[in-house]
Amino acid sequence: MYMVAELTPTGFSLGIEGQHYHAEPCAFRFPEAVWERFPAKQALMNELSYTATLATPLILNHPHIHYNTPAPRFLRIYQDCFEQAIPNLVEWIPHETSDEILQRFRRLRCEFSPGQAAELLTDVDGWESQRVILPLSFGKDSLLSLAALQRLGYEVIPVNLDERIQPRWDGIRNGLIAQLEEEHGLVCRRATNEIQLLSDYQILGGPESRLYQMQIHFGYLLAMLPFSLYYRAPTIILSNEYPNTLDKVHREGLLCPHKFMQSREGVAILANLAESFSNGQMTAANLIGGLGNFAIHRILHQEFPALGAMRHSCHLEMSAHKRWCHDCERCAQAYVYTLALGMDPAAMGFEFSMLGEDKAEHFRIFNGPVHASDAFRHFTIDEECLAFLMASQKGAEGALIDRFKRDYFAQVAQQQGALEQRVFCDHSEPGNRLEQSAKDHFSKILSGYLKN
Repeated sequence: MYMVAELTPTGFSLGIEGQHYHAEPCAFRFPEAVWERFPAKQALMNELSYTATLATPLILNHPHIHYNTPAPRFLRIYQDCFEQAIPNLVEWIPHETSDEILQRFRRLRCEFSPGQAAELLTDVDGWESQRVILPLSFGKDSLLSLAALQRLGYEVIPVNLDERIQPRWDGIRNGLIAQLEEEHGLVCRRATNEIQLLSDYQILGGPESRLYQMQIHFGYLLAMLPFSLYYRAPTIILSNEYPNTLDKVHREGLLCPHKFMQSREGVAILANLAESFSNGQMTAANLIGGLGNFAIHRILHQEFPALGAMRHSCHLEMSAHKRWCHDCERCAQAYVYTLALGMDPAAMGFEFSMLGEDKAEHFRIFNGPVHASDAFRHFTIDEECLAFLMASQKGAEGALIDRFKRDYFAQVAQQQGALEQRVFCDHSEPGNRLEQSAKDHFSKILSGYLKN
């Protein structure tokens, strides 16, 4: 199987040739002016050609793949990260096991064209230290990053990366981009990654898989480099929740980070990658890493409600609903967090209650005991217990509220202060001035949420 990449006037294309599988070229597109002024086109294509199809041969179960590009400079980094992420990638896919995927990945023969690697980014001048690039997905994390950056006085260049695997989302995104400009005066730039289609198991005709999810992190970082140079914005803002990488006991009995690429280590890897590619001129920072799900929800919707109103966090491709699928953990938690803050879920776009008995499976607290070493699930339970307590105190109703009152209310009420200390806290360890400024800002807000 051959991966054939070719530079284009707005980016590059990548197709698959060979007897085992064939796919017409898909494009990675940037705004023409942004791409035209980016001098390291060949080098970026070499990196993205591999990272954007890292999972493709595994999904197709093909043992040998040849790229017509030289080996990416950071090949070992990509491979190491993929291996560390495997357990959480196969967590919900019964027919995939961590050991099987790991062994298949290590046996995979990747060949690259001979020749020297293309030159990376050379030194340029005119960098603006107060200007940043923000990959904006319109989820709660990136919206809170946007709000914090503006509050801290930074000039934000939002960039949306369209991965083409959610066509229904395209119309929603177009409306949000127009709303962002009209209401907030921010022009959202766009890039398109059609190559992600070559890692979609449905398009490839393979069994269900989530192996493609890890490579998205590299795609987001690398795709921002041309924008960073064009706008002379030296910092790329990542929006990863560090609590998502607390140790979790996976279905195979492994104790691993829930989502490795959202960890402090993962963010540091991405920052180092940006610095290496740009000869130290660019880096990455993460402002919201120390905040948990409930804390982010509360800060965004209470402190920055205009941006919070734009939030879209749920995968809607297989749902008839307009904003939330009403059938997943994300929806369940957002619903009870909204009630906990005394807000109307209908105003958030919920069309019916997530507190019926049939929704219990989406909440950790109603799903049996948790292993003592499972720090991720214990933190999530803390968030849910506090949210249900606050919602109950505000008069929320529903079958799951009744169940919480009967089985948990008395015990949780005694721990309310300690729960607030754990949940409404910034757990980050800032690595640079921008991250420290964000931590100071969030900590000041969070201190106001704690009972005296």
